[in-house]
Amino acid sequence: MELPVPIMVKETGAGICREIASLIARETNVKAIDVAGLGGTSWSAVEMYRALRRKNYYAAEIAKNFWNWGIPTAVSIIETRIGAPNLKVIGSGGVRTGLDVAKALAIGANVAGIALPALREAVKGIENLEKYLRRIIDELKIAMLLTGSKTLKQLRKTDVVVTGRVKEWLEQRGIDIREYLEKFR
Repeated sequence: MELPVPIMVKETGAGICREIASLIARETNVKAIDVAGLGGTSWSAVEMYRALRRKNYYAAEIAKNFWNWGIPTAVSIIETRIGAPNLKVIGSGGVRTGLDVAKALAIGANVAGIALPALREAVKGIENLEKYLRRIIDELKIAMLLTGSKTLKQLRKTDVVVTGRVKEWLEQRGIDIREYLEKFR
């Protein structure tokens, strides 16, 4: 079936690995993948709360055990870029600040997505949302200043240091961050 608008794939909280990104790129005609990695909305958490409302404590306990299941957003951005290099990558899942946006762009996302923090401000009123978005923009500008990036294109080429859990995860998956940065950014 053909649709007259571009289609994207969106995960909700568990991220996308390079194998799935590659499959999506090969087998579909989508234009973008929103990785929605671990760190943002957890669908298991949603299911836990739904079970609690039904007083199904058994199902709630099972869902709670999977609350933190998934691929961290930073890893998912990198894996998706490797698996589907010609698709747009939306970095979302725990993105809350302009600095988070800068990091997502610097490791390979085309754009970043923010949901919960923006929604929380939006329900308070348009002025609160505008203030929040202004902060995101200002933080992104500061990150660009601190990296010597005059443009978003330059930010995407800035030096990146990956440490901790993300570094360990990439190493376990056989991804050399230096090779990745040279090839995919």
